[in-house]
Amino acid sequence: MANKIKMNINVFQKEGKLIDAVVGSLISDLEQSIQSYGTANLLLSGGSTPGPIYKALDQKCAFLKDLKIGLVDERFVAPNIEFSNERLIKSCFTKLPSERYEIEGMVHDIEDEVNNIELLKTKYHDFIERTDVVILGMGPDGHTASIFPNDLQSDKVLSSNEKSVFSTKAPNHPEQRITCSLDMITNASSIYLIISGDEKLNVLKSNDLSLPIHVVLKKRNDIKIYFLAK
Repeated sequence: MANKIKMNINVFQKEGKLIDAVVGSLISDLEQSIQSYGTANLLLSGGSTPGPIYKALDQKCAFLKDLKIGLVDERFVAPNIEFSNERLIKSCFTKLPSERYEIEGMVHDIEDEVNNIELLKTKYHDFIERTDVVILGMGPDGHTASIFPNDLQSDKVLSSNEKSVFSTKAPNHPEQRITCSLDMITNASSIYLIISGDEKLNVLKSNDLSLPIHVVLKKRNDIKIYFLAK
């Protein structure tokens, strides 16, 4: 029998209660980083579940100018189309004029995937050196960030000890993806995992599986897990 992964899952029946809990914890973690370093480096995932959390953080956070925001992963698409995580995240931060936010996307050369990764390694230098908070999601297939089961490029990410960014392939459109590495994610000071629905919860709690989310949980047993029941 596989070793059980220790999980402390915070369960919420109402989205508003979950949002309040996550945002309160986030602000506390980010404040600690600002006290230590003067800034806080925050990596965000895309998706419909965390979007309202980002909007609430935007409204409640008193130190937005001290945040450097990047992406955990991205689809290799232009930042202005509907599939873009960068587009989604920027749409959640509107309290201040756009130029007051420091939000760094992952697509800088849409014509050349290899060159884009090289550019991104420079653009994400501060996150590679130090990430304070990561917010993860999870798919029903057990993928997290853009690290997928049954993908050779994702397998390389999982086996690498490098803190960097990588290209991977998703099983669905758009297939070309970009992701922060396993070590980059798991070396963050605080990691949040936010999921909703019983299907994802059952996958998460399946100790007989070794999906990407389980690999992350085995490396960090202090992940703050928030679950919205549906």
